[in-house]
Amino acid sequence: MTDEELIQEILDGNDEAMKELHGRHVQSVFQYLYIQMSDYHDAQELLQDVMYKAARRLATFKGDSAFKTWLFAIAKHAVIDYYRTRGKRRRTTAVDNTVMDAVGDLKESAEQTVIRQMETESVMQTIRQLPQTYRDVLHLRFIEGFSIKETAKVMGKTSMSVKALQKRARAELVNRIGNEVTAYE
Repeated sequence: MTDEELIQEILDGNDEAMKELHGRHVQSVFQYLYIQMSDYHDAQELLQDVMYKAARRLATFKGDSAFKTWLFAIAKHAVIDYYRTRGKRRRTTAVDNTVMDAVGDLKESAEQTVIRQMETESVMQTIRQLPQTYRDVLHLRFIEGFSIKETAKVMGKTSMSVKALQKRARAELVNRIGNEVTAYE
């Protein structure tokens, strides 16, 4: 069943359809929020707000874009509102162990797992230090797999500006990771 079909079922009063739609998207929205917030508990709190707002506004979804695009636009605005109301303070924490465990390969040795986790944590920390628009474009394009057009819609930009932003974000990430590597040599 497509997201649009589930939405129609929800609007007709089917609670099971709501659980299905929620289950399809909750993890990817959480990952996006976690990258933006850098704090597991803040991301969980904001996730609840985003999913609640989406459920309340479901009748306003027109289908002009994919449901996931619409949902991520709500998440993006929730992050903006969060920082607007709470100031620019950004807390950094170590990447949550449960997230790191989910990424792991069961066949690798303990040493390989630790090295991979350290590398992943380092990259995530570097991403968190990038400007907000860079984090947004990298997450939407490479973690969520959104197209240029979908990313542009969520970010409220043109496709051309998203392409340019993506290029600058990738270059900045590579530059910062390269600087970290040379600092350890």
